[in-house]
Amino acid sequence: MTPILEIRSLTKCFRHNWTLRQFVALEQLDLDVRQGEILGLIGPNGAGKTTTFKVVLGLLRPTSGRIQFQGAPLSTAARAAIGFLPEQPYFYDYLTVHETLTMYGRLYGLSGSALGQRVAQVTERVQLGHKRGARVRSLSKGTLQRVGIAQAILNQPDLLILDEPMSGLDPIGRHTMRELIRELRAGGTTVIFSSHILPDAEALCDRVAILTRGMLREVIDLRAGNGEQAYHLTVSGVAVEALGALARLTNSTPQAAGGAWRIRVSGSSVVGPALDLVRSAAGSVDSLVPVHASLEERFLEHVGHGQPVD
Repeated sequence: MTPILEIRSLTKCFRHNWTLRQFVALEQLDLDVRQGEILGLIGPNGAGKTTTFKVVLGLLRPTSGRIQFQGAPLSTAARAAIGFLPEQPYFYDYLTVHETLTMYGRLYGLSGSALGQRVAQVTERVQLGHKRGARVRSLSKGTLQRVGIAQAILNQPDLLILDEPMSGLDPIGRHTMRELIRELRAGGTTVIFSSHILPDAEALCDRVAILTRGMLREVIDLRAGNGEQAYHLTVSGVAVEALGALARLTNSTPQAAGGAWRIRVSGSSVVGPALDLVRSAAGSVDSLVPVHASLEERFLEHVGHGQPVD
């Protein structure tokens, strides 16, 4: 199946406002977004997540690379099938919710009864019916996010891009947003969103793309598993020379575990040779346990500890 969005060798460079030195915000990014999935884009501050969204939306010009949407080069006309919620949406606070959505509907080219019907449909879908007459200035953060989602789906987009949709929401607001995203996907909308709340990404996404320093590090399939199964092998009675050989075989450093040693074995194909090596060295295999790394652990492998995450 052709991905709904294909990003190939996407690079974006900027110049510093004061020094005029060039820096790379995105470097040779290759990413596919599958039809009907929820894809999470995660990474620390300055990783390039928002820059990626802005290039896809045409708000920034790429330095190089190409983007295809629904199998064709992404054009201004094609972007009419994309909805977008920025991290910090701005609304005219003196307008009511209904007036705000009507204004956005007109920007999408809707008018007359079609406009009124679509605004009513979207208002109910995001549970804003009781707030349609409220002025934007009176709304909570969670309700404002629902207004943002409403304007992003007025055009019935095939692809919905959400930049930090959970930002600033309380637990109830986050739950409501997660359910809304699931409902949109169930209705046929493909969703890509960025988030710094890893449990939300892990619970919602089919796949997660980890971005650091403008480069894609890994795409993790959370539904089908990704990569080779890893194991923790615990051994005892193994000489130093055999431990060194085991470290070279597994490309992992043995860790002291009481009177034993624990070593990470990546890939089922390495397990047999590792066990043979321990036995040939007259050592004992105390345990062999599959490792199921959390998204946080996988994320920190690429980002490192102690770095801020946006």
